[in-house]
Amino acid sequence: MKNVVMLRSHYPDTRLEKEALSLVKIGYQVTLIVWDRGRISDTQRSCPYIVKRFRLAVSPDSLKVCFYLPIWWLYVIYQLFTEKWDAVHAADFDTFVPGLVVAKFIKKPIVYDIFDFYADMIGFPIFPKASRAFFVRVDRFLMKFANVIILPDDSRKEQIGLSDNENIVTIVNAPSDVLSKYTSVQDSISESFTIFYGGYVGDDRGLDSICQAVRSLSGVRLVIMGSCSEIYGSRLKTLYQNVPNIELCLSWTPHEEIIRYAMAADMLFAFYDPDIPNNKYASPNKLFEAMMCSKPVLVNDCTSMADIVRGEDCGLVVPYGDVNAIKYAIITLKNDPALCKRLGESGRNAYETKYNWKTMEERLLELYEELDPE
Repeated sequence: MKNVVMLRSHYPDTRLEKEALSLVKIGYQVTLIVWDRGRISDTQRSCPYIVKRFRLAVSPDSLKVCFYLPIWWLYVIYQLFTEKWDAVHAADFDTFVPGLVVAKFIKKPIVYDIFDFYADMIGFPIFPKASRAFFVRVDRFLMKFANVIILPDDSRKEQIGLSDNENIVTIVNAPSDVLSKYTSVQDSISESFTIFYGGYVGDDRGLDSICQAVRSLSGVRLVIMGSCSEIYGSRLKTLYQNVPNIELCLSWTPHEEIIRYAMAADMLFAFYDPDIPNNKYASPNKLFEAMMCSKPVLVNDCTSMADIVRGEDCGLVVPYGDVNAIKYAIITLKNDPALCKRLGESGRNAYETKYNWKTMEERLLELYEELDPE
C-alpha cells in the first residue's frame, strides 16, 4: 500500500497536514482532495503531497453549505474514481459518506478520522432534535463499515456512543516538537505579561470574556491571531481594536508563525463553550501547543481539556465566561513566575511522555501497516 487519498472539507488544516506529512515521510504517495474555501492562495503554500481543490468560497457556518454539499460529494466521488489509490482517509462525516461509497464499490480500505462528531457540529435550523437524531443514527450505522476509526480524544467514545474496539485508535491533535528551534525566542515587542491565542477566532471561544478581563489590567497584553468570520471580526474590532493592551490579527496565519508567538508569550488559553456538545469533548491543539512550548494554559471547566489540565497540573481552570475568575487567574500567574514555570514544566513533561506528535505518528503508521500486512 503506497497511495493514500485524504479527504477534508475545511482546508488548510494542520491536523490533516501532519498526518499527510507522516505518511509521506515513510514513502507513501499522498493526495489531498479538499474543499478550498478561499482562505489562502496557492502561492502561499508548498508541500510534498498533491492537493486537489474544490474551489468554492462558502463559509462552513453558512446555510448555503447545505446546497453545495451534494456537489462536493460528487466532486469527491469523481476524483476517487479517477485517482489511483490503495486506501482513503476521510476526515469527518461530510467526506466519509462519498469516500465510503467508492471504497466499498472498489473494495479498498477506508479510515474514518473523526475530528468532530458531525451531528453535534452543525446547526439544524429546521426540526433540530429530529435532524440531530437522524444524523446520529446514520453516522453510527456507517461507522460500522470503516476499517479503522480515529478519534482525537478518548472522551469522544462517550459522545458518539462507541465502546472499546480494536479498530478505534486515539490520535490527539499534538503539534510536532519544535521547542529547540525556538529556545532563543524572546518577546521583544513588549515587557508586559503576554497572553496569546492562535487559531480559529469564533464566538464560542470565550474571546469576549478574556478581552473584558484584560482591558482593565495594567502590565498585561493580549494577542489574538487567526481567521475569523466577517461578522464576528467586525464585532471584535468595534469593541476592542482601540484598547491599547489588546492586539487583534484576524486573518489566516501560518502555523509556524502561531508557534513563534506562542513561544514568546507568558500564558496561552483555550476557552470552548461547553453548552456546545463538540466543545465539551474538545481537547484542542492549543492545549498541546501550550504543553509543547512549556507555557501555562488557562482553560474552562466542563470540558475534557479541563480534565487533562487538572490531571497533568499544567494550567488553571475557570468557569466559562466568568470574567472575574479569568481576571483572578491572570493576576495569579502574572504575580507568580515560579508558578508559571512549574505549570509550564509539568505541561512539557506531559507532552514528552504522552501527548507528543512522535507518539501519535507511530499510532498512525501502525494502523496503516495493519491495513496492508504485506
